[in-house]
Amino acid sequence: MSIERVFALIVFVSSGLLLLRLAPAALRSWQIYTGTGARRQEDAAGRAPLQPAGVSDRAALLAPFGYQHLGETRLVLPVGERFAWILATTDTQSYAILVESPAGASLTGIYSAWLDGTWLATIHPRGEAFDRHGLQVRIVSTTLEEAVAVHRSGIERLTANHGAARPIRTMRDMLALDADYRTRFGGSRLKPITMRIVIPTLLAGLIAILSLVLLLTTP
Repeated sequence: MSIERVFALIVFVSSGLLLLRLAPAALRSWQIYTGTGARRQEDAAGRAPLQPAGVSDRAALLAPFGYQHLGETRLVLPVGERFAWILATTDTQSYAILVESPAGASLTGIYSAWLDGTWLATIHPRGEAFDRHGLQVRIVSTTLEEAVAVHRSGIERLTANHGAARPIRTMRDMLALDADYRTRFGGSRLKPITMRIVIPTLLAGLIAILSLVLLLTTP
């Protein structure tokens, strides 16, 4: 066997193994990303499990800032059913979504919306910052208290130009806002994360194909 064929065989096997390892996660990420615009959270009253410690701890931290329990939601993803716990401020200007992650830091998202379609989101402690017409996403990696301060500052700034934020008093209000957010922005926030997972998988597949062609055409 020539050196070229040996090289092509090594590259083909290596890229094939890498493809097998990356493909499942890439497929799941792509399914989640492409379905975000049509997917909706549902009221999970009576169905959600008890608040895990990581959620109740964060709810206690948010309570002094006026965040009170509003309800629970469920979301059916390609990877299974996921629950979230919803808090809303007594001034009705924002709501928080608390989710528990089995791996890594659990996320808290704070959201406010305006009648003209403007949205403000503050995510703690990780994520992708985003700034486009109608949507501003801020990431606060320090403390949850700092995330609340950043969000409130954003509300004051946007209220000066867009009027009062849409009020969140009930779960129906929150679910309507969630549907509006997903209709307007779909998976726009997920796109950078998804591409970081999908592109290496596509490259591994391309390398596997090219090495197979080299293997078959080399004498």
